[in-house]
Amino acid sequence: MLAFPLISFDQSALQKKVKAKKEAEVESELKAVSKELEEKLKRLEEERKKLRELKRVEPKKEEVSPDFQKLIAIFNKADPDEAGAVMNNMDPNLATEILLNLKATQSAAILSAMDSQRAAQVSQFKKAP
Repeated sequence: MLAFPLISFDQSALQKKVKAKKEAEVESELKAVSKELEEKLKRLEEERKKLRELKRVEPKKEEVSPDFQKLIAIFNKADPDEAGAVMNNMDPNLATEILLNLKATQSAAILSAMDSQRAAQVSQFKKAP
């Protein structure tokens, strides 16, 4: 009868060793994952700092007024030939701003419908200082 409890004791010790080994493996894996997460968090914070710096340094774009947005929407839907005729008589700076804010296909169609000299004039916009 004594042999039977010894076998049970040996299995229990073996189970404890297996459990301890699994716990050590899990703990090791948790440490690795934690380290990886800390590195990713550090990189994310660095990228956030860079982004904040870019936003601070980058010049802010002027907001487009609601009236100008309506004008752009009108020209986006207008017949290119009619829009070109209107732009032929418009201030070149305003025509340039409108064309720059239109869909590319609409801008191209309107430019082709405009007087060639006027189209060339509004196509040559100056870079802001």
